[in-house]
Amino acid sequence: MPQKGAKVQLSNIAAALRKYGLTVVETPGCRSRGYAGQDMQRPRGQLWHHTATNRARFASADAPTLDMCINGRPDLPGPLCNLVLGRNGTVYVVAAGVANHAGRGSAPGIPKDAGNHYLIGIEAESSGIAPWDWTADQLRVAPILGAALELEFLAWLPAEERLALGHLEYSSEGKIDPAGWPGGMDGLRASINKKLAEPAGSGKTESAAVAAVPEEVEKMLVISKEKGGSSIWIGDGISRRQIPDTKTLEDLRKLARWGVLKIFKDGETMDYPLAALGEPVNHG
Repeated sequence: MPQKGAKVQLSNIAAALRKYGLTVVETPGCRSRGYAGQDMQRPRGQLWHHTATNRARFASADAPTLDMCINGRPDLPGPLCNLVLGRNGTVYVVAAGVANHAGRGSAPGIPKDAGNHYLIGIEAESSGIAPWDWTADQLRVAPILGAALELEFLAWLPAEERLALGHLEYSSEGKIDPAGWPGGMDGLRASINKKLAEPAGSGKTESAAVAAVPEEVEKMLVISKEKGGSSIWIGDGISRRQIPDTKTLEDLRKLARWGVLKIFKDGETMDYPLAALGEPVNHG
């Protein structure tokens, strides 16, 4: 059983990760989702998995296992992780509370078999079988994600106590994930530490700089096409921005890998890439 202590929800995790230039998508209900409604104990580390997805499914979706990670399997109720790392490097937030990902096992500073309550679980989309199929985007993003999680959620611990583990290192049930990662977990930890050693702000992208205005996200509304025009605009009644080169809702979604915010059009919630927005234009 988990030890007594401050319980937390990772409800701010999307905003926290976007500060590091990561493309983050919040799945519906993620901010209050946790197994049996449980909140996590204060995190002591991160636990990395692979999804063991049939690689044929990667042709049709960036994160084909996402629905299962949210809703669970017949033998294991969801959520099955806190985050999913997609093939194109997008990070999907699944659950802010406890997720069923760690199983039986142990790690320093964590009660036996209680990893779900103390470790942030990341499921990375991969078949987990040779030839290894990690994408260039995943190899690039994983160290940034690991460093961001440490800085945002583990900084309360001494550096030597902040855990970055593979499931195979924690599990007492013979798990092998994340299989085939270059250099194994030592390689991933080394790349995370390299990111942590970089000067503050050096890893941020242009899209991250735009995304660092969370208050703007909640109040922006889509303005439909102007009479006689073809462009779509978003605005808050004071300023507006033009959305370039888009014709349909699907066009907007295809661009989501550049950084996502939620906007509304005709009452429908949509994801839209911040980095594709033009400069603010004041209403005349």
